[in-house]
Amino acid sequence: KELKQDQYLGGVLSIARNLSEISDKITVLSMIGENKDYLSDINKNLPKKIKKRFIYKKNSPTIVKKRFVDSISQSKVIGIYNINDEILNKTDENLFNNLLLKEIKNHDLTIVSDYGHGLISKKSANIICRSSKFLALNAQINASNIGYHTIRNYKNFNTLIINEKEIRHEMRDKISTVEFLMKKILKEKKIENLIVTKGASGSIFYSKSNNKYYYSDAFAHKIIDKIGAGDTMLSIIGPCLKMKIDNDVTLLVSSLAAAQSVETIGNKDTINKIKILKTLENILK
Repeated sequence: KELKQDQYLGGVLSIARNLSEISDKITVLSMIGENKDYLSDINKNLPKKIKKRFIYKKNSPTIVKKRFVDSISQSKVIGIYNINDEILNKTDENLFNNLLLKEIKNHDLTIVSDYGHGLISKKSANIICRSSKFLALNAQINASNIGYHTIRNYKNFNTLIINEKEIRHEMRDKISTVEFLMKKILKEKKIENLIVTKGASGSIFYSKSNNKYYYSDAFAHKIIDKIGAGDTMLSIIGPCLKMKIDNDVTLLVSSLAAAQSVETIGNKDTINKIKILKTLENILK
C-alpha cells in the first residue's frame, strides 16, 4: 500500500540550490525532456537568482527516478528510472556545447556532476576541461550506469570527488589502500585535488600542491538516505578550494554539509548555512 508521495529536485538542480546558500551568481546548464516535462516544477522549486539554461533532448523524457521506500526503515525497496541515456544527437550536442562555451567564460567556477545519462560527450568533456577557470567534478556510478561509466573523458582539472567504491571501480583494484589509489589516479588524470568519501568512515582529501593527506570524520548523527551526499559535498568543496580556504577547514565544512544531506530523504532540504557555521563554531572552540 502506497502511503504517500514526495517529489524533490535531484542531480545538478540540487547542487545549484545548495550553491544558492553561498553564492548569488549561479547558472545551471542541463537537459530536460523534449516536451519540457516538469519544467514548471523546476522553476517553482529553484531560487529565482539561479539562471537556467536547458536543452530539450529529442525523443526523451525529463529524467525521473522513482524510489519505493519502506516506511519503517526508510530504505529503498526498488527503484524505477524513466530515462533515455543515449548520447545527444548532433544538433543537441552542438547546442549544448555552444551554451557551454558561452557560460563557462562568464563564471569563475565550473561544477560538473556527470551521471552518465548521455548529456556530456567526449567533445563536451574536453570543452569543459579546456575552458573552465576552475573545475570541480563528480562522475558518479549509479544503478543505471554501473559497468560502463567512467571519468576517462576528463583530464587535467582541479578537483575530483569520488567515493571509495567508485575509485576502486575506476582503477580496477579492490586490494590497495585508498591513499595509494588516490595518488595513482591523481597522477594519471593530472588532478590537483582529490577527495574520496568513505561513508560512515568519513573522507580523505589529498592535495597535490603540498603532497599531504587530510582526514575528516563523518558527522551525521543519523543516516536516513545517502543519496545526494556526494553532490552536496561537491557544492561546498568546489567553492572553498577555488577561494583557497585552508584545506582542513574546507574538508571539515564540506563534511558537515554532507552530514546534513544524509539526515533527510533524497534532496528534500537545501543545506543550512547557519547550522553549518554554528556547528563549526562549536567544533573549533
